Amino acid sequence: MAYHRRSARPTNEASHVVVVGGGLAGLATSVWLAERGYRITLVEKRGRLGGRTISFEVAGVRRLVDNGPHLFAGCYDALLRYTGTIGTRDRLLWDAPPFAVRTGPDRLLTMRSPKWLPRRTHRVLGLAWLAWPPIPLRDRPAALRTWLALAAAARKPRPELDSVTVDRWLHSIGAPRSLRALVLDQFVIGLLNEKPERVSAYTFAQALHFLTGRALAGNLRAGDAVWPRVSLHELFVAPAEQFLRDRYAEILTGTGISDVVLESDCATGVQLSDGRTIAADAVVLAVPPWSLTTLIDHGNLGRFDEFAPARKIEAAPISSVYVWLDRPLRMRRLAENLRDTTIEWVFDTGGMHGDTADGHCYALAVSASYDVLHLKNAEFISRAVQSLHQHYPDSIDAQVLRTHVIHQPRATFSAQPGFEDLRLPQRTSIPGLFLAGDWTRTELPSTMEAAAESASRAVEAVVQCLGIRPPSFRSM
Repeated sequence: MAYHRRSARPTNEASHVVVVGGGLAGLATSVWLAERGYRITLVEKRGRLGGRTISFEVAGVRRLVDNGPHLFAGCYDALLRYTGTIGTRDRLLWDAPPFAVRTGPDRLLTMRSPKWLPRRTHRVLGLAWLAWPPIPLRDRPAALRTWLALAAAARKPRPELDSVTVDRWLHSIGAPRSLRALVLDQFVIGLLNEKPERVSAYTFAQALHFLTGRALAGNLRAGDAVWPRVSLHELFVAPAEQFLRDRYAEILTGTGISDVVLESDCATGVQLSDGRTIAADAVVLAVPPWSLTTLIDHGNLGRFDEFAPARKIEAAPISSVYVWLDRPLRMRRLAENLRDTTIEWVFDTGGMHGDTADGHCYALAVSASYDVLHLKNAEFISRAVQSLHQHYPDSIDAQVLRTHVIHQPRATFSAQPGFEDLRLPQRTSIPGLFLAGDWTRTELPSTMEAAAESASRAVEAVVQCLGIRPPSFRSM
């Protein structure tokens, strides 16, 4: 990939913005502000950028391995815009909608229709399948009523749904158990990374509203899957870092902040954990809620009640194990959802990247992985491989070349009932202080799109605060 040419250096008159947090939200915020000509200082307490979208080396593997499989959809406008800005959009692989349920060997349910039909017809037939799924005949009228109720909720999410779980709500609208077992419960878990008995029905309705809204706005590929052809580091992180350095941004890793500097209750900079102070015209905290809580407990932000809701936000885990085999699983789709096994999803990462030099690589994932989070690696791997044997008989004779387990206890936020009242807006009441992150108010679940969307909103708020005049530059 060709990186951007080095830009002219912003002058000292250009507004200076400190972005705290080098995850996807912080990177997107920094990139889009730098694109507009602001002087940027990006601060990340870890020794590397990327946050939850990182990649690393595994012994015996030549390619970088991600911290678990990641999927995003064709309706992720903000995330797609980010890849366009940093020049990596051509490193994405577009695929059919990611609905592929494997209920047993050679039994795969999909919404795919013949390729010779127009794309719009594919979507119509897919919706018809949902309304009339392969469940007992006696349950189909109730299934149709359930989809109609879901469509109504998606059209206009009702805030009172934030007081009940998805489980209670589906029960109240008469969703048949067969439909839930086949489609709905796993769809909720995959979309929200939380169990139906724990997650807010309002958050679920909002997610449906977002997905259907983008599709109805004319995006015929809104529901399509989009896979990375390269590692997350190569897709999101390294190009963004180069983009920022080409615009003379200062990137500080291995140091966090201990406080936000306030003068007359206005944010004027940050104090680093090593004691240094960086002055700024604006500060964007692109950090998870538990990191914000630390600043509340030990710094100036504790004087402001508006940040207190962040203390109540809980995390939800994701666990995965990479398995390299000496032969393919003969998957029909790049990602397939399994039923009645420990593993919920199988991702053909080797197929996505087009590389099997180190063996056929598959990422086996469990969302809301409370049941496996504390298993020893050997036990988790054993259960994962047994899941493959149950659904892919050819894997029984396959040789396992290597494995690698990844547990992420704080993979996403847990959107339990009442969660929407805990989300904070990107613009705070403190002049010059802004927030970004998937947990902030975006009307989206905890996804990469939520992180990018929060960055987009934070950038617009910063621009409104600092003025929209073009910043000054000087030549190199």
